[in-house]
Parts: sequence; C-alpha cells; structure tokens
Amino acid sequence: MNTRKDLMELAREVNNASRALNNQMVNFLADLVRIKSYTGEEGPAVERTLQELKTIGCDKVWMDSAGNALGQIGTGRNLILFNGHLDTNEIADENEWPHPPLEPVIKNGVMYGLGTSDCKGGVAPIVYAGAIIKTLGLSDDFTLLIMGATLEEDAEGFALRSLIEKDGIKPDVVVICEASDMTLRVGQRGRCEIRVHTTGKAAHASHPHHGENAILKMIPIMEAIEKMKAAFPSHPVFGKDDQVITLISGPHTPNTVPSWCEIAIDRRLMSGETMDSILKEIQNVVEPLGGHAWIPDQPVLTHTGQRLDGPSFYPGFLLSENSPLLAACQATHQALWGKPAEVDVWKFSTDATYSAGVAGIPSIGFGPQEAEYCHTPEDQIDLEKMRKAAAFYALFPFLYCHELRQ
Repeated sequence: MNTRKDLMELAREVNNASRALNNQMVNFLADLVRIKSYTGEEGPAVERTLQELKTIGCDKVWMDSAGNALGQIGTGRNLILFNGHLDTNEIADENEWPHPPLEPVIKNGVMYGLGTSDCKGGVAPIVYAGAIIKTLGLSDDFTLLIMGATLEEDAEGFALRSLIEKDGIKPDVVVICEASDMTLRVGQRGRCEIRVHTTGKAAHASHPHHGENAILKMIPIMEAIEKMKAAFPSHPVFGKDDQVITLISGPHTPNTVPSWCEIAIDRRLMSGETMDSILKEIQNVVEPLGGHAWIPDQPVLTHTGQRLDGPSFYPGFLLSENSPLLAACQATHQALWGKPAEVDVWKFSTDATYSAGVAGIPSIGFGPQEAEYCHTPEDQIDLEKMRKAAAFYALFPFLYCHELRQ
C-alpha cells in the first residue's frame, strides 16, 4: 500500500468480499449454535470449526494439546492471533428463552441462539476474515492464527496459556473477539476468587453450648470484608476496586452446631495488582478474627482429557495509548468506515487476562456482539455488524504490518 488510494481500494475489495461470503458465514454460525458446547464439552464445536477452517483454505489446520481449534494463514514474521471462544454458559431454564436456545432463528437481520453474543458470533467472523484473505489472494509479512478457543467461560485465559506455555506458540499481538459492539477495548478489570474458612466445634443442636458455631464466627469477618471497600484504590480508567461475598457454605446437617463455615469472595481488580497483594489485604483483615484466607485453584479439565488447573486469579490489563496495535486498529476502522472507533475498556474478564495480564503480549478487543445480551435468554447478534467485523478482521493484518513499517 503505497498510497491512500491503494488503501481505499483494498478496503473496498475487502468489504465486497465480506458481502459475497456473508451467507456462508451466517450458515457456519448457525451450525455452531446448534452444537451444545458447555465448558469442557467443546469437542463437536471444535471439530465443526476445524472443518470450516479447512473449507476456507487455511494453510494449516490443527487442534492443539488443550483442544483449541487453530487455523494458520501465511508464514510472515509478525504473528497475529485472533481469539474467540467456542464454549458457552449453561442454560438455566430453557422455558425463559423466546426461541429454543440451540435452534438458530433469524428475524429482521438478527440471529438468536445460545452463544451468538458470547462468543460464537465472534468466532464466525474471524474464520471468515481468513476466507476473505484467501479469496482475494492477499499477503503481507504476517502469520495469522485463527483460534476457536475453549474453557473461557469457567477459566478465561487457561486455554491460551496452554497454547503459549505448553505448545510454544507465542503471538506478537492478540485480538480478542468478545462483545464490544464494534468499538475497541484497550483493557479490562481483573478478577480474583478468595476463600475464607472458619473452624468451630460440632455439637448436637439440643446442646449448643457444647459446641462452637463456625457460622457465628464468620459474621464479624463478613462485616469486616464489607468495610474494606471504603479504602479500596481507584483508577482513572477502571474506577474503584470492588468485592462481594458470593457464596457461603457449611455442613449439611441442620441439627448440628456447624464445625466449619466457608465463604467465597469475588474481587474485581485494576490493572497491575498481584495475587500476593490481594491475598495479603484479605488475610490482614480476617486472620485476627479467626479466619483463614487463600486463593483456590480453579479445576480445569479440557475436552481432550488434560488437566489445566491453576489459581483463580485473572489479572487485568491496559494497552498503551501509543501501541502500534491500537494505531493499526484505528487505521482499519478509518479505512473501512471513514471514522475512528470509539475506545473503552471491558468491565468483564476475557482471555486477554493471560495474553496481556500475564504474558505481557499487546492485546486489544473488538467484536460485533453486544454485551447486554451475553448470558441472557435474549442471546443474539446483529448479522450486518458481524459481516462488518469480518471485514475489519480481514483488513487489520495488512494495516498492522503497515504500521510497523512506519
């Protein structure tokens, strides 16, 4: 691309190709919606994605050791990873859904069905970005990896960690294709799970004075945990840290003084906080009151039978304003639609918790889905936004390479 005219012509070709391939992309998404793929049960959705990656002409297609679907286009120096996940949240009550969750329904340009917004509606356009690139015969100094990821709903980042640490594939940049409603996401708050345990002494409920009630010991601890929030730090982008007690459990014997009690705390973090710093804050509050605090391991079993257990700590990230990744994304948006994209951060956590938060790989979010429909019976995606997203993903690798040459 030597001139602005060259860039505008390329953007026009990409847009036209996205329209020509749109029906195939919609059909692929419909197939994915029909496949139940709860976390750890993604095998059939992975196989269907691998099939589509072969159909569009990827240079290499494989399933990695953790069971992620991967397609490669090109062999250039700059390794770009597009990441969208294939697992979905579980259906609580199918009767709450206006349409059967595993039967895709299209009305007024919108597809309804489980996973359309989180995140199969992100997987389809990254696959068809590859189709656009192959159809137009485009190339530059990049290797594009298209990843239909697993495990994200229950353990975001774990599958990506396996790709990088176990399989030895480390991208230069990562684009996370989660819900952003066609805006750019340059960061996210992190999250952490903390458990607190109190110990008492069991006794028959008819003689409670012979025991020590672990639930009563937990009450002042919970009050102290709530009071912590007043002193939490604040960030100019992410706002104030927060935490909430989400679970409480004890022995399931209603006629016995409980000998133990345990609570779970969901802590939301700003970028840069560590597992040790968060845990120490909690320990300083609960240990003087007789509680024991720790960060539990998240049990993770892949659909291929691998164990990927790891700490329930998911750091946040914030991309630099001067990042070439952000500049290339803005140039892509400008070339396609004549204006820069809106920029914000995610309030929820994504696979970028590992790529950016742990591995330090520049990562950014862009997706056609709308967050308000994620994990709801109104799960849906605007199909015109999905087509536009495919064009964005297809054009981006060229403008990223162009940005690096500047």
